[in-house]
Amino acid sequence: MSVQVTRAFGELSALRSQWTELFLSRPNEPSTSFEWTAAMVRHHVGPDDRCFLVRLERDAKLVGFVPLVLRTLRVMGRPIRLLAPLSEDYNTHSDLLLSAFDDDILQAVVSTLFDLDADWDCFRMARLLETNPLVQGLCGVLKAGNISHGVREGLSAYVLDLPSSHELYLAARSSKFRNYLKRTERKLSDSGRVEVHELSQVDDFDEGFAALLRIEQASWKQSHGSSITAVRRQTGFYHDFARAALGAGSLHVQWLTLESKPIAYNLGYLTQAGYHYLKTSYDDAYRSLSPATVLRARLIESLIARGVSRFDFPGEPYQWESQWTSTLRRRVVLSVYPPTVRGQMLALIERLRPRSSAAQVQHVDPRATRPRSSEGA
Repeated sequence: MSVQVTRAFGELSALRSQWTELFLSRPNEPSTSFEWTAAMVRHHVGPDDRCFLVRLERDAKLVGFVPLVLRTLRVMGRPIRLLAPLSEDYNTHSDLLLSAFDDDILQAVVSTLFDLDADWDCFRMARLLETNPLVQGLCGVLKAGNISHGVREGLSAYVLDLPSSHELYLAARSSKFRNYLKRTERKLSDSGRVEVHELSQVDDFDEGFAALLRIEQASWKQSHGSSITAVRRQTGFYHDFARAALGAGSLHVQWLTLESKPIAYNLGYLTQAGYHYLKTSYDDAYRSLSPATVLRARLIESLIARGVSRFDFPGEPYQWESQWTSTLRRRVVLSVYPPTVRGQMLALIERLRPRSSAAQVQHVDPRATRPRSSEGA
């Protein structure tokens, strides 16, 4: 194994083809894609952030890219230096862009964390799917090296395994839900001409993205401060990511219009693992017509028709998601601590943290939570 660490992300563009080849080699999370990473670098890396790009090779073959960011946060009034993958800034599943999760590669990753020319107090991945083999692999390497670390339960996330037909999906839902869908479809269609548009050509990107932004500005998220348009760097991030992902053939964007006015949209990313639901919103003036529900139903139907087998809700668990699926995936928070006084104090605090014993999902109310300026809504 050989490891190269660059103390910045300035040469990222030259790595695009290698990065994309590695990304497509296994079912990676969208947040490890080149398009996502490049947009993060442009819009979510601050002047005080210390950045490290880790490149891993085995037998002269590329096996990993790991972009890391070191930031100083305040915990209990004290400054804490937190090291994390760049992709942790948005509320998606945690992941590392590696060709495999075997001991050799993961040992190289862990060793590199401690060999960095940086003093950090905690390395954290906050939304790892419990079924991700990265969890077991990293824990095995950490235990073998007698390295202080902790794993605790995080927020779960909904997932919908799509059947072979739309009829089978509806049959698996309650009659109450099926009747609800019929009522919302009828109520919306009675209000005027309803059309669903999909963005497929790069030349049409500006029109499609403008429709998305108009819906965001008219949504409840605008006054809440969590809309794409409410935070400038979110606008820039989603513009650059979406345009690049559309060019790569991975983006899926659709919006619904009522009498030619955009009133709801869905934004997703397609990988080997299925459809990843990244953003959705609706014009709050049309809330009584449930446009987001109608469009989501159309989305699921179209994904089934094209043979997509999984609909992934990668963010926090919201109550409305439980209408569409009852399947949850557990996520965990993985923290690693260096053998420093501050690192071991944080490890002690982690061990003393109360553990939740609640078996049911803890839904998050997005309207009750003030957004962090670096996160998506």
